[in-house]
Amino acid sequence: MKSKQYEFSNDADMEMKAKNCSIFFLIYDYENFIVSKEELNFPLAYTILTHKDAVQTEKLLRAIYRPHNIYCIHVDKSSSTSLHNAMKAIASCFPNVFIVSKVEDVIYASFSRLQADLNCMTDLLQTREVPWKYMINLPSQEYPLKTNAEIVKILKLFHGKSSIEVLSAENWRHRFQGSHQVIGYEVEPSNKKKDPPPSGITIAKGSVYGIFSRSFVNYSINDVNAQEILKWLEDTYSPDEFFWATLARNSHLNVPGVFYNGMKSTKFWIAVTVSWEVERKCHGKYVHLICVFGIGDLNKLVSEKTLFANKFYHNYQPLALQCLEEWHFNKTFSQVPFDSYYYRNLLNQ
Repeated sequence: MKSKQYEFSNDADMEMKAKNCSIFFLIYDYENFIVSKEELNFPLAYTILTHKDAVQTEKLLRAIYRPHNIYCIHVDKSSSTSLHNAMKAIASCFPNVFIVSKVEDVIYASFSRLQADLNCMTDLLQTREVPWKYMINLPSQEYPLKTNAEIVKILKLFHGKSSIEVLSAENWRHRFQGSHQVIGYEVEPSNKKKDPPPSGITIAKGSVYGIFSRSFVNYSINDVNAQEILKWLEDTYSPDEFFWATLARNSHLNVPGVFYNGMKSTKFWIAVTVSWEVERKCHGKYVHLICVFGIGDLNKLVSEKTLFANKFYHNYQPLALQCLEEWHFNKTFSQVPFDSYYYRNLLNQ
């Protein structure tokens, strides 16, 4: 698990090494970690969505990997053959890492982005080997700020509640009041006005990323109301920013694993730290309005309460990710007691 120099320069190199699992494990040391009894009794599930760069994706997998957890990887259908082959080779080296059974051609702001996560969720629910408690969905550019042991300690305090961002959608009504359609690789509005949302729900907005209890995932995939909401959102703009938040916003749906705090506070959402361009707090560079963190961002990131940070590029200011890798690796073996005060008090806010 320890940070390494960049043995792999591209997807093809990654595939070549991963085809020999013994060499792959030797290079990347996937067995160098400590797993407590508490962690073994609290397995986690992850989805990782990637569309480029097997090197970056492997770095994330290595940081969060534990043999008792389970990992579903979605590679965009339109991604390069070399990326698909590299990720298949990596997954084949592990009994608890697999490629999603149905891949989507993910188009930004379209339903396909949400469907990719739902496909992995469906597969994870059908997996009997790992009785996972929570599922966390990640893009490949994220990196953990907490160790597996810390994540488990935090989530045990939540007592089955999911961590989902819930915000007012009032300023985003143009994204879901009218129908949208995919034209080429863009999502464009049409002239068709949508019917009111089903089940008497109030649409809410939130992050694409969350920390979902198993009961919440099961509801999202299998409940009739959830499927009606999902169907209604299919032709909206960025339905992935509305689906989870809407389920968590409407208490009359009785969604399990939800902390109904209305929209009084977003502190219970601790999935990921993101620095948007409007905040002007980036020491790296902005790509699509989001900061790609640089070395100057690390001092603040290591004190964040969130579980992950988005985003990093391993080949941009590489010392940033290398230093974070080393810090995270060293924390895995730290004997310093974990301070749970902040997380214990979240449910009371």
